[in-house]
Amino acid sequence: MFFVWFQHTNGQEDFPILTEIVTDKAALFSESETLELRKKLKAYETETTHQIVVLTVNSLENNTVENYALQVFEKNELGQEEADNGLLILVAKNDRKFRIEVGYGLEPIITDAFASRIIREAMTPEFKKGDFYKGVDLATSEIIKLIDDPKYRDEFTNLVEQEGKMPLWGGKIIIGFILLIFLSLFIGVGSTVFYKGFKQLINVFRGLITGKVSVVLFPFLLVSSLLTIGFSLPFIIMPLLFGIFIIGIASENNIDIDPFEYLESLPLTAIPITMVSLVVIFIILPLIIAIYTRSNKDYESVKFSFLKSDKSFMSKNFSSSGSSSSYSRSGSGYSSSSSSSSFSGGGGSSGGGGASGSW
Repeated sequence: MFFVWFQHTNGQEDFPILTEIVTDKAALFSESETLELRKKLKAYETETTHQIVVLTVNSLENNTVENYALQVFEKNELGQEEADNGLLILVAKNDRKFRIEVGYGLEPIITDAFASRIIREAMTPEFKKGDFYKGVDLATSEIIKLIDDPKYRDEFTNLVEQEGKMPLWGGKIIIGFILLIFLSLFIGVGSTVFYKGFKQLINVFRGLITGKVSVVLFPFLLVSSLLTIGFSLPFIIMPLLFGIFIIGIASENNIDIDPFEYLESLPLTAIPITMVSLVVIFIILPLIIAIYTRSNKDYESVKFSFLKSDKSFMSKNFSSSGSSSSYSRSGSGYSSSSSSSSFSGGGGSSGGGGASGSW
């Protein structure tokens, strides 16, 4: 009843000349479905002059779906000559590909992003179920709404923008998770070394006040313990600062965090306050803990030894500390370095805008 026929020209591809607004060459629709689509799209063309054309073919004949759609569009001059308000929905059955080709005049409305979403949300799910009519019907309805209803178009725009942000946030979450694991390793190493150093510091004071660490040896053990603690702090503090910095960059509010600028803005009293705090935390606090934990079983009286240290106490608490600390330091250092028959086109054209899909 209705047909698509081909003109043959030497040296050129043969693309169909359309005589109906809906041409089902691949027999994807029933006769009633074809008539329903024609009625719908012809009425819309009469009302608005916008031409939404549907073509199904068996094969793209070794063409890309983009080129085939563009050639059909240009050959049939879809849309009105001045308005370029044509749109072609092409479905290739055997190739399992389809495309929405948009004329110049409709490109500001049916953007590539809009066409992609229509393909993804309306057409592809139905095509996968074999319901080609429903997929095309839904797509044409969406296109008509977008052209006719600015409010709906704004809502559609918001949906597309939100979808565009989702992969970005998904990527941020993945990167954040990887950074969390990476930074946690450094913090874990630093915390372990800090704990060992602080525990050793308590034992140094406990040994001093119980006469098990000589007064002569005490300064060396004290410095060794403080160095171990000092070495651990960058592994704890720097990852935390780096994490805060990354969060500031990733934030939509674009938080600018500059630790050096913060340090420059500190008052002069910050230095003595910091020094006093360090003395309290790393000298007074360990000493207090040592006094109250002199023995788990029997209370040990306070006494001092100038030269002699208790070998048993030294062996138990400090014999492997040097090598252990050395190992921790070298190990940590290593970690930081490796890390209708009356239908005809109106003279319109397309610039190749639109979107393609497959099922």
